[in-house]
Amino acid sequence: MTIRVALCGGAELASAAEVLGLIAVEAARADIALVDLRDAVALSRAATLAPELPRVVILGDEQIALASALGVPNRSVARSCEPAVLGPLIASTLPPARRGSTRSILVTSARGGAGRSLLVANLARRLALLRSTMCLDLSADGTLGWWLGAATGSWSDLEALTDELTAEHLGVVATEAAPGLRLVGGPPYGPTVRLAQSAFRAALELSELVLVDGPTLADERARRLVPSVDRVIVLSYDDPISIAALASADVPEKAWLIASQSTATSLIGRDVFRALPRAEGTISAATSRPAALGGPLGKAYDELAEIIAIDAT
Repeated sequence: MTIRVALCGGAELASAAEVLGLIAVEAARADIALVDLRDAVALSRAATLAPELPRVVILGDEQIALASALGVPNRSVARSCEPAVLGPLIASTLPPARRGSTRSILVTSARGGAGRSLLVANLARRLALLRSTMCLDLSADGTLGWWLGAATGSWSDLEALTDELTAEHLGVVATEAAPGLRLVGGPPYGPTVRLAQSAFRAALELSELVLVDGPTLADERARRLVPSVDRVIVLSYDDPISIAALASADVPEKAWLIASQSTATSLIGRDVFRALPRAEGTISAATSRPAALGGPLGKAYDELAEIIAIDAT
């Protein structure tokens, strides 16, 4: 579940939020606020927060007695900005709520060539008919853009804006691939870790759904996004090399494991969420005119897109 947070503090607090996979947003859109009361500027900003917004506060030793006297619950008080300290406090302070709807999906794999870009392109074409959708191509090899029939600008065009990238910036460089569907990121190389995270946060402000065509699980860009996204899809073939790579990868517990070109029902001891059938002919025919695939593989994409659409409701 994506947690949106209003940050009232300095670089140390922002770094902790990044490690925890929190999405920094304006206070009006936040689920919770993190406030470093040791910082005078942060104190002024916190004074403008809505009274009903839950918050976790970081206090100095001299402020603990005052917080206790004012009845601030211990579950909402931290002595430092360490992620290991803030994480449990955030979990206990957030009000009970039903599970949030899916708004972001990272598609990755244990090794290359598993069909990530083809899957993202076909899910995007289907989901964009229902909700505004943005694709982020973190691999930036041009494959996703090709399958979507869209030419995109390079990530290098955005690197200078890494620390101040806004939704407006992202909207300007995004390419419209179809009605309701936009794409960001292209060759010759992928974004830095920080730019990938900044682009992801901005994309959530622009679109109802964000699909990330990610690198492999071993890549730091994928690892750093895993805590932030609502769903992770891990693609894998069932050949020995792929199975060995999958077994040695850190597959997230929340991941949907998809068997590509396979009928397998389990891989590395984990249930397969969906299997995608072999369809060399269908894929070969589609290379002459990129479009949503049909046939048995297209039906499998339809079913997966329907599940995501329901999950996003």
